[in-house]
Formats: sequence, structure tokens, C-alpha cells
Amino acid sequence: MMICPCCGQEREISGPECASCGARQVGEPLAPPDVVMPKMGPAFAAFGIAAVVVVTFLAAWIFSNDMKVGRAFLIYAFGDGTKLTQSLLQGDPRLPFYRIFNYDAYRLATILSWGAVPVTAFGIWLARRAGRLAADNPAGFGGLRISRFSMIASTALCVVFSIALISSIPNTITRGRLKREAATRAMMYELHQRALQKYYNEYGSYPQELTDLGRVNAEASPRSDYWERNFSYLPVGVIASKGSAISFSNYKLVSAGPDQKFDTEDDIIMIDGVIVDRDPESDPQNTSLIPEKGRR
Repeated sequence: MMICPCCGQEREISGPECASCGARQVGEPLAPPDVVMPKMGPAFAAFGIAAVVVVTFLAAWIFSNDMKVGRAFLIYAFGDGTKLTQSLLQGDPRLPFYRIFNYDAYRLATILSWGAVPVTAFGIWLARRAGRLAADNPAGFGGLRISRFSMIASTALCVVFSIALISSIPNTITRGRLKREAATRAMMYELHQRALQKYYNEYGSYPQELTDLGRVNAEASPRSDYWERNFSYLPVGVIASKGSAISFSNYKLVSAGPDQKFDTEDDIIMIDGVIVDRDPESDPQNTSLIPEKGRR
């Protein structure tokens, strides 16, 4: 069999023409080469995966964050006796104390780990495949040593980035919880400023229910927290009563917090527009925040 030079399909050497495209044979087929070089593509591809990950990390580490790591390296390398390093220290005297490894490198590894872990895992598979091809068919495929080195490098990188990713999970969860709590606090402050305080300024009293805020065109103000659970609103502090009209001088606004259950430790409590650490009703030392008439 031979490869047809016209269409690329296999054809019989003894046949007068190609069965696929009809090209006629005009001479004897060329003799095979005396020396056939083994293919290095799989081995170099596996090596390239590890190299790209390393170069990407180093480039991002040195040149990102306003080149803070790169400037710190210059000071470590040349000291503070050159004009360049002196000018760098004038711009940022804290550069020699910058934590380029235990802070910046770890932070960057955590960020890049989401992409580096799957890429290095693919590099491990590619290096293993390249090594198997080179071992099973050394005449056709080369780069066995390169494949083994790539396997070690990709495995080490995968382990390092996996450790950074796993160790960052608790901090990520904590930051997410704090972010949601901060968003809820912002919603409560918005409700106070745009609705409750506006109602108080107009009527001299806080509303008996949040639905009464429609009287001051404050329907768009948030009525629920980040977890889409409605706020608990309690007006307290009766200051006047004319017939059936009751005026309230204070109020308590409560979000159930992350567990979405009221009367638990993670509740977010606002008293008269101020976020407090704990419910004043549960702390005898702070009961002065709620007038005696308004307590239940």
C-alpha cells in the first residue's frame, strides 16, 4: 500500500490508478527514508503544559499588583545602595517587609488554582500518554525523559495548587458570609434612611407596620434581607395617644441572619437606625436603649 499524492488516501502500489480520485501512477513509488526520526510532539506538549503554568504564575506574581513583588525582588537583589532601589524605597518604604511568599504568592496561587488544577491534571495525563508511547514504540516516539520530567513537574504543580485551593475554602466561605451580612446591613440602613426616618419626619412617629410606609411613597425600600427573608419590625416607645392614634418613638428591625431563624446568635439587629451587637432586651445593662413602655 502507498499514500496517493493527490488525495491522501491509501491505494495499492500495484494498481494503475487511485480508486478514490482516479489519479494514474506515472512512476515507481519513492523508497522509504533510510532514517526515520521519532516523533517528539507528545513529549513536548506535556512539557509545554507545565512550562505554561509556571511562566503564567511567575509573570502574574512579579508584574501584577503594581509590580510590588518585582520591586521587592530588586531591593533584595541589589540592596538599598543604588539609585534605582533608593527611588523605589522613597515611593514605598515598606517594600523590604512585603510578604512576597506567605501572602502574595499564596494569594495568587489561590486565585489561579481554579484554572491551574484542571490544566495540570491534563498535563499529567498528557505526560503519561507521551511516556507510554515512547516506551512502547521507541522507534516512532521519543522524549521518554522529557515525559517523565513533565509528569513530575505537572504532579508537583497540581498538588501545590490543590493545597492552595483546599486551604482557601474556609476563608472563602467566611468572606462570602461576611459579604452577605454586610449587604443585609446596607439594606437595613437604606430602609431606615429612605423610609422609616422619612415617615418619622413627616408624621412624628415610626409606622406601626412596614406596610404603612406606602404613605410616604417608600414602597421601593427593601423589606427583606440578602437571603430574601422579610425583616422583623417592632415599633416601641409610645409617646402619645389620641383616641386610636398611637405614636412610636423607637423601633427594632431584625434580620434572621444566615441561618434564617429569628432569636439566634447570628441575628442582625437595628435599633433606631443603629446596628447593635446584641438584642438590648437580652442584656440588662443595655435595656435603656428601649423605653420601658415599649418593652414586651
